[in-house]
Amino acid sequence: MSLSLRSFSTTVSTAVTAAQASCSQLLDVSIGSPARALMESVGGVGLWLQYLVLQSLLRTRLATSTGSDCDSFVNDFGMTRLPGTPATGLVTFTSFMASEQSAVVPPGVIVRTVGGISFVVTQDQSLPTWSASAGGYVRAAGVATLSVPVSCQVAGSAGNVSAGAICLMGTAVSGLDTVTNTAPFLNGSDQETDSQLRARFPLWLAAKASASRAAVGNAIANVQTDLSYSLRDGLDAAGQARSGYFTAVINDGSGVPSDQLLSEVYEVIDSVRALGVGFGVQAPQVLSVDVSMDVVVPSSVTVQQAQSAIQSVVAKDIASMTVGDGYPYSRLSYLAYAGAGISVTSVLNVRLNGGQADIPANGNQALVVGNIQINVTQG
Repeated sequence: MSLSLRSFSTTVSTAVTAAQASCSQLLDVSIGSPARALMESVGGVGLWLQYLVLQSLLRTRLATSTGSDCDSFVNDFGMTRLPGTPATGLVTFTSFMASEQSAVVPPGVIVRTVGGISFVVTQDQSLPTWSASAGGYVRAAGVATLSVPVSCQVAGSAGNVSAGAICLMGTAVSGLDTVTNTAPFLNGSDQETDSQLRARFPLWLAAKASASRAAVGNAIANVQTDLSYSLRDGLDAAGQARSGYFTAVINDGSGVPSDQLLSEVYEVIDSVRALGVGFGVQAPQVLSVDVSMDVVVPSSVTVQQAQSAIQSVVAKDIASMTVGDGYPYSRLSYLAYAGAGISVTSVLNVRLNGGQADIPANGNQALVVGNIQINVTQG
């Protein structure tokens, strides 16, 4: 719906034109005249009514609502905004005197980045280093390192840190000296934005009819933000044809979603699936994406600046791919030239996983960022 909006001067001018067209004599509409005063007063009332209409539309139409108005609109349909999720991953503790004593890391131990982002050790009884009797993860004497799961204390993408960013021990642990994360954390997500909420709303309505692809997709999307999935209809977990069955492949951005998340997804799918239809939920097969290229930049751009900018834009683009996506080889040159925001003279010897071909789409795979090597020279 589009509205024809008018300013105060346009409203008064239109009124004068309409009044003069209805009179056989010339009207006096000079400033201060009774006719001019009447038309301006009516124009002011019209402008106020127009403002009320706009304010009503801003609050009662999802396409124009923002913030709490957006929430109140979707709440009427039983839909709510998805909260943010904290970043999770593994950190590795190291001991300089491992041969002398063992060490125990209980849940609740704090580790931090230099920037002050804190992570807390969580409990995972499936790990072989977990000991119920010790009440934590045990590093045996003679073993130098111990890897444990942690979760950011603040939900959101702020917890997505690069490898090695976690390097400070907020809680002292006897028998352990240093800590680091050998892999980046990528699965933290912010609270659902207004635009994301609007995009999910049609799917929410379509899913009111259960036992459909839309219903299953909506059930998965409601578990948490930034959750991607692929529904493989008629295929089992091994990729073999199976009638009356489908497999849902789930990724939270890390490539290795937790068993708890997979269990939650299974439960919500089970609530909307058709009677007699079987299904399974599994993590994706992780495909590491390695990129290399030779880049020539003008002397006004430093080598370090070019490397950092291109590595960042390529890594973000790969991480944005959803479950089942492939990756086009030609996109890498485009990102180097136009996506990094720097001046680039030429891009040569581009390699994607060692070759010069696209990575084909596969409904069971998730792409993760591997080694990105940008060789920069000035010329």
